[in-house]
Amino acid sequence: MVSDRQRGVLLAVALLALVGPNGMYLYYAVTQPELNGEALRNPVSLAFMIEAMMLLGLFLWYVFLRTRSWVSVMAYLVLAFAGSLAFSFPMFLYRQLKNGKA
Repeated sequence: MVSDRQRGVLLAVALLALVGPNGMYLYYAVTQPELNGEALRNPVSLAFMIEAMMLLGLFLWYVFLRTRSWVSVMAYLVLAFAGSLAFSFPMFLYRQLKNGKA
């Protein structure tokens, strides 16, 4: 079983990811939108994006196996695109543990 402190760490990591990397991305997406195109043309950046999409697919599969709910899968997908994988995965675990589904 996961302690309240461990759940707190999951929430802290999710919020840190939401504010940190996500905030940085949103700032530059608004102030310098041309950087998105540059990132897609950069093979190193593109490799990380492809890896993130592959991880997203694995996490979606995990969510379905864990919950057997397509609604949960869609909610996770929305979290992943609204935030990031570093936000959505700990937030998913935090919510699952909060609801006693662990």
